[in-house]
Amino acid sequence: MLLVYFGTGKGKTTAAMGVVARALGRGYRVVVAQFMKATPSGEAIFYRSGYHDGLLKWFLLGTKEFVTPGDLTSDTALVNTALVYGFLRYILPRLLKEFHPELVVLDELGIATHLGLVDEWSVLETLQTFIGNREKHAIVTGRYVPSTIREAADLVSEVREVKHYFKRGIISLEGIDY
Repeated sequence: MLLVYFGTGKGKTTAAMGVVARALGRGYRVVVAQFMKATPSGEAIFYRSGYHDGLLKWFLLGTKEFVTPGDLTSDTALVNTALVYGFLRYILPRLLKEFHPELVVLDELGIATHLGLVDEWSVLETLQTFIGNREKHAIVTGRYVPSTIREAADLVSEVREVKHYFKRGIISLEGIDY
């Protein structure tokens, strides 16, 4: 099945990581690809700590600098484009054939697609493997997920901000946000 967690609220990646815990708890093989992220978050540190050797493959596919919307010619945008495209085109198909994951998390693929780092039609083609499949699942997260991907998904949850401490000047909290 294809699951999508999108929207302006906090908790999209957190929801996906909860599903990762459930899947690993059931002995599923899991692949997590975090696009546009270079620094390991708390969940990456925890999950990659070795408790699930043989069941988990984790990829950090981003730069420390942010991609500026509308500028796909910067070095940062070009590196992120290569990482997203390379993973979807070359690494993921190999993992599907050799590792046989039951769950694939494509964290921030929505925003990478929205920014134009990868074409949404290429993403949809990649996701076809999971749509309606009761044995292979994928989760796409991101603030913006194109409507074509949301329409194709089996489950879509919108995470909407009601209130956030960011508006009081608190940018992020270790152990809570990363």
